[in-house]
Formats: sequence, C-alpha cells, structure tokens
Amino acid sequence: MRSSQIAFLTTIVSITLVTTPKLGMGQWASDEWLEEPVDAATFESWQPFFSYDHQLSFDLDVRDAVDDDGIRIESLVFTSTPDTRVYADHYTVPMASAPRPYVVLLHGGLESGKRSARRMAEFLVRRGFGVMAIDLPYFGERDTGLLGSFSESDKHEALYNQESRYLQWVIQVVKDVGRTVDFLVDHYDVDPERLGLVGFSRGAQVAFVVLAVEKRLQAGALLYGGHFDRSESGHLAAACPANYIGRIAPRPLWLLNGTFDGDYDREKTVEPLMRHAGEPTEMHWVPTGHQLPREEKMADWLSPILRP
Repeated sequence: MRSSQIAFLTTIVSITLVTTPKLGMGQWASDEWLEEPVDAATFESWQPFFSYDHQLSFDLDVRDAVDDDGIRIESLVFTSTPDTRVYADHYTVPMASAPRPYVVLLHGGLESGKRSARRMAEFLVRRGFGVMAIDLPYFGERDTGLLGSFSESDKHEALYNQESRYLQWVIQVVKDVGRTVDFLVDHYDVDPERLGLVGFSRGAQVAFVVLAVEKRLQAGALLYGGHFDRSESGHLAAACPANYIGRIAPRPLWLLNGTFDGDYDREKTVEPLMRHAGEPTEMHWVPTGHQLPREEKMADWLSPILRP
C-alpha cells in the first residue's frame, strides 16, 4: 500500500474511531448512530473522502457487445480513480426511438457480481429504462482473491467486519457510482435529471451512502437492505447508513424488504433505520425471505419520477 493511502486511511480511522461492541456471527448489532445520527458538521467533514477527479480520462474499453432478445448488452471497462477500473454491463435497446431514463444498478454480495443482476436489468430495459450495472470492488470481474469462498463468514471476516477496509470499500463504491454517472452523461448523453439508483442487498445497504453523497441521482429504489445484516459486528461512523439516509431527501426513496428476511431483520435493522428517512419515502413489505424480488412495483414507481 502506498504511503498516501496509509495516511488517508489513518485520517479516516482517527475521525470515525468510535465503534460498536464486537458480536459473534449470527447476531444483529446496533450502534449509537442508529439511535442518533451524527450532526451536520461531522457529516460535512466526511465529504472530502468522496471527492475525485471528474476530468480523469475514462480510457474506455468496449470488450463485447451482443444483442439478445431485443436488448443490447455491452461489456465495458473504464477508469474510475487512478489505478481503479470499473467493470460494467450496459443494457439498452438498439436504435431506441427516444432518449431513455437510466438507472445505475448495484448487485448483492454474490461472487458473480453484476451478472447476478442481469434479470433485473433486462426487466428494467423492457420497462423503458437504460441500465448500467457495475461490479462492486472484490466481486465479479473485480475479484482480487480477498474473498476466497464468498461464503457469508468469508465476506464478513475479510471485508464487512474489517472496519477500515470496509470504509475504504464504501468510499470507493461512492466514487465508482459518481464516475459511472459522469460516463453516462458524457459518453451516452444521458439526461442527468433522469438518473436513478437501484440496489439489492449489500448493494442496497451501501446505496444509502451513495444517494446521500451523489446528489445527481434523482431517486433511489433499494431492495432487501438495511442498517446491518445479520452477521455484521460493527462499522465506522462514516460507513453507517444511519448517518446518510436522512440526507437523501427531498429526493424520493422507495424501499422493499421481506418480513421473513434472515439477513436484514425487520425489527432489528430495517425499521430502526427507516425512522431516520426523510420525505418522500415509501416503505413496502412483502412476505418473503432474502431473495431477488419481483420488480413491477419498483418500475411503476420509478417511471414517473425519471420521466418528468
């Protein structure tokens, strides 16, 4: 690790050092920010963490493009920040008759990364959206070997419960989404007033942070996420969704969770977080566990917001 990176992480840890008590796997943790989020001055002090060079060359590589049942899927790689590349799948309709609203899609914690969200992406395209699905760091084509088996214990021990590493991961995801927005606007002439974010599971949890920081995203639809998942033991303040969810408003937020979700428990991790949401926010519950959802209601909600 370079000396500049070490210094940066040391600064982050020193500012956000308060942590939660360590719990064993299979418990839902809590923290002080779920009770009372940080004040505005503390929140503003974190904003330099998320800054990046908007003028950095994308150095785009279009690796593949296929047409499948009326949908074009482009496999892309472009530069996010120095030494970091975004691996993305771009879904659209060839020769669309009119410009489309777009969503950036963040997958859950599956080894296949963005490819695990293909069904959702294709559904959204058929409902009139363009979609850019990106790999989160350490997943999909960004697998570095850090997550060996991608089991729940592996992901938590190597990443989610490693507080400094997880904060660095959250910060990079925010930057990657910001650069994806830059790329969509610059390369595909996407209207920045018609851009939204969709996240599932771990992608939904980090999306609370992304939406609060990246103000160009006009709406967020977050599925099966929450404050902590079942096996998390603690995170630093600057990685805590409770310190961000209330700062998404007045942009609209749509949330879907399962009443039998074994990862994001309704009473322990979802409803306590929702108490800090601003308006307008819609909370929907369905009688399911932790699973890929049906997307019809989400698309019905997104369409009028991103098609003014």
